[in-house]
Amino acid sequence: MSLPVTSNISLRNILFATDFSSCSEAALPYAVGVSRRYHSLLNIVSVVSAEICEDAQPPDPFFFRHSAVDKMEHLVASEMLQGINHHEFVEESEGDFPLVLAELIRRHKIDLVVLGTHGRGGAKKVLLGSVSEEIVYSAPCPVLTVGPDVSTKPIAELKLRKILCSTDLMPGSARNLAYALFLTDTEHAHVSLMHTVERHGNVRPGYLEGEREGAMKRLEQLVPLGTEPSVEMELIVEVGAPAEQILKVAERQDADLIVMGPHSTVHPRVSAHFPWVTAHQVLCHAHCPVLTVRG
Repeated sequence: MSLPVTSNISLRNILFATDFSSCSEAALPYAVGVSRRYHSLLNIVSVVSAEICEDAQPPDPFFFRHSAVDKMEHLVASEMLQGINHHEFVEESEGDFPLVLAELIRRHKIDLVVLGTHGRGGAKKVLLGSVSEEIVYSAPCPVLTVGPDVSTKPIAELKLRKILCSTDLMPGSARNLAYALFLTDTEHAHVSLMHTVERHGNVRPGYLEGEREGAMKRLEQLVPLGTEPSVEMELIVEVGAPAEQILKVAERQDADLIVMGPHSTVHPRVSAHFPWVTAHQVLCHAHCPVLTVRG
């Protein structure tokens, strides 16, 4: 049974989280591009440690905050933000950065978070985790991440010609499809809706083909009622590891955006430490931004 179209999507308030690193710098044009395209208010925030820094040179017990304030002033004076309605602020934290951001999201009624991710992996990932991914798993609104393999944009503009929406066919996936269709409509883009059938060990002959056919029927049923006939949509079913197939299809189609839903979790901090989960693999290796929408 088809699902109804979600029409209450808004992108009026954007939050761009920055630590002034090269990763954040790469994400800024996308934050500005979304803000300009949808006439949004861009909230630029940096969360710094509230610790007293006694060894800073020159002596400054509030080095972290003062340094962030200076960098923020330089950022908002840049030409890229000309003509963009924006607010900027520096927040202090005792160490739980995602918790501070979550409170800011609620306080300012944020519709979308934009941030860069460094793509840390392996043992270092397990030990240190990823603040960006913890936000992806915990934020009450969609999160647009720009990974290390995404091409640097010289100018701030939003051009979404091809959108790839990956679904696990669970009930929560209706929300990320709604966002994909919203962007497809407003950007006049082509959208591909895909599902990956996972291969688990040895299977009987014909099993995977049956799974593919069943998944294709469920994809057809997932397309919302009222979807405009003019929407260019392709349905894709692949077999293999989800992250590998998502990345492969995105590269094959030269996608401008991947839309996906991270698996629900009650422990976002724990999930953010696992380098083998699908969301981590896609966020770290995608050649285009990734919009994660929790169900």
